[in-house]
Amino acid sequence: MTHLIIEPAWQDILTHDHLGTFEALHGYRGENCCSKHTRGATWRHTLSDGRVIFIKQDYYTKLQPILRALIHFRWPETNTEREYRQMEVVRSHGFRMPEVIAHSWHPRWLPPTTGVLVEAAVPGVPVDRLVAEPSVAEGTKRDALAKARKCLTALQDAGFDWNIDCKPEHFFYCEDGEVTILDVERLRFTGKVLSAAYRAKQHDRFTSLLPEEYR
Repeated sequence: MTHLIIEPAWQDILTHDHLGTFEALHGYRGENCCSKHTRGATWRHTLSDGRVIFIKQDYYTKLQPILRALIHFRWPETNTEREYRQMEVVRSHGFRMPEVIAHSWHPRWLPPTTGVLVEAAVPGVPVDRLVAEPSVAEGTKRDALAKARKCLTALQDAGFDWNIDCKPEHFFYCEDGEVTILDVERLRFTGKVLSAAYRAKQHDRFTSLLPEEYR
């Protein structure tokens, strides 16, 4: 059995909108699908009070990550469980993350299968999309890029390794002029000092995915 934890501030509205159970969230199918693949999907949904949420669903868990976890003497997790755990670790180091509305977990004596993770929409724009928008002032673009790069450096300083997933689309420039990071499922806390060459490689990866005039 998969269990669902809903943050108290969101319980009433999810219940009102018939999304207050694991079955309802996992079975949700709407018109705004942000991503979809064989093992899961992410949906954008507007609640009846006007707030926007994102519902991430695991349809199943692959055998490979289960075996990899067991080999390293870790409890196997669904992708949404791993992302929730990673979010809490990143947040504990002072980085801004989306608000978690609800998340699921499975009993450890059972193999991981399905899962959900529900997040509130971040009031901002991905850095790559922002710098490509002609109507945005150049000063704002430069500020967004500088703060996103500073955030990546701070993650590296704290011992986080995002490998090739340190993409501009994962850094949101928010309405208050600060950066929030998203999609940290593959962001690992190593606690180790990353080499200068490896750090530079990650920054190069970030830059390579920007519009040509900002590379």
